[in-house]
Amino acid sequence: MPALQVRDFPDDLYERLKACAALEHRSVAQQTVALVEEGLNARNESHFWDGCELHRLGRAPQVIDFDTDDARAARIEKRKALFAEFEKLPKFTVPDTFPSTAELIRQGREERDQRILGAADYCGEEALG
Repeated sequence: MPALQVRDFPDDLYERLKACAALEHRSVAQQTVALVEEGLNARNESHFWDGCELHRLGRAPQVIDFDTDDARAARIEKRKALFAEFEKLPKFTVPDTFPSTAELIRQGREERDQRILGAADYCGEEALG
C-alpha cells in the first residue's frame, strides 16, 4: 500500500485532524484517508463550503469506519498490556551532571560534521595525490 508524506503540514490543522480522529475513534492515518475520500467524492456532488463546514445538498454524510468493535477492543487491551509492562521497568533519575538533550544533539552534530569534513579532506588529498 502506498504511503503519503505531507511536508510543512500546519500544526493547527494537524491538531484539528487528531481531535477529529479521536471523535471518530480512528487513528490519524485512518481519519486522513476518510477525509481525503470524502473530499474527492464531494468534488463530484453538489456541495458548498460555508467557511467552516462542507455541506452536501440532498445527501446524508458518509461514515467510513475502518475498525470493528472487536478490533478496537483488542487494540485497547494490547495498549493496556504494553503500558503495564512499562510500569514494571525499573525507575531511574537522571543525574544533574548529565548533559541536556540539546547538548547531546549539538555534540552529535559536531561529531557528524567532523566526520564529513574529515572524509572531504581525505578525498581532496587523494584527488591531489
